Amino acid sequence: MKTKRKYIGYQEQDWALPYARFFNEIIRPMPKLIELASKRPAKQGLWFEDVRHLNDSGYHDLENGYLINSDGSLHVAVLTPMPNVSPEMWDWWFGWHSCEDSRYKLWHPKAHQSAVWADGRNEVAYLNRTSNIEEYIGTKLENAAIQFKSPLEFGFSEVEIADKSKVVYVCARIGYVNYPLDFGWLVHQIRKTDEGVEMRSRFWMGGKFIAVRSDNFLAKIASKLLQKLVKLPEQQAKDLMAHCSEEMNHLAAILPDLYNEFNQNN
Repeated sequence: MKTKRKYIGYQEQDWALPYARFFNEIIRPMPKLIELASKRPAKQGLWFEDVRHLNDSGYHDLENGYLINSDGSLHVAVLTPMPNVSPEMWDWWFGWHSCEDSRYKLWHPKAHQSAVWADGRNEVAYLNRTSNIEEYIGTKLENAAIQFKSPLEFGFSEVEIADKSKVVYVCARIGYVNYPLDFGWLVHQIRKTDEGVEMRSRFWMGGKFIAVRSDNFLAKIASKLLQKLVKLPEQQAKDLMAHCSEEMNHLAAILPDLYNEFNQNN
């Protein structure tokens, strides 16, 4: 039996905010490519250890879909074309959105509940910071700690990440807020196209990606045990695919105007 999702949406105080005109509760229908890709798992995808190959030209065999690995881990890929958007806009957004819950709702008003910086500072920056979020993935309310990392830690070079007008990489470790346990990784590549940008989102979760957030001996034993015991359901991959596609398409439609109005560096 599925749990009914509690929809909060925009509140009275939200409509008094300076960016209230960008609120839109209508989520676009799922793109046909995503709908078709969610029918069955793919046979191959990008290994996390090879993530730096996102910087190669062209496309990979799996751009939209999900993979179930033998160790019980899941890999999800979503490609989102974004006309009139630039890589710099997304680089700004990832620093700006966690300063207020209402900004986070702009991204996906049907699923996003709250976002707050763990360090308590409301500055527009995300690198080496953690955003504690509450959002629905499918019908499940997730409380996740998105721990943003430098792309250099993922194998990308200084040269590859230097020009943010051409490409931006948003990289993070995913874990729980209330428990010292991480369970996944994410990378969003936002690369320039003739029409704007395309976002290539990649997630790796469960299985060998589970780890207790500690380097001591007992934590390492616990991590190995959890990696063997925890098997993520296939539906979780499908729900994440749909959610990622919805939120990226939804925000892309308003991001250029939002960026031009509220980016203080313009």
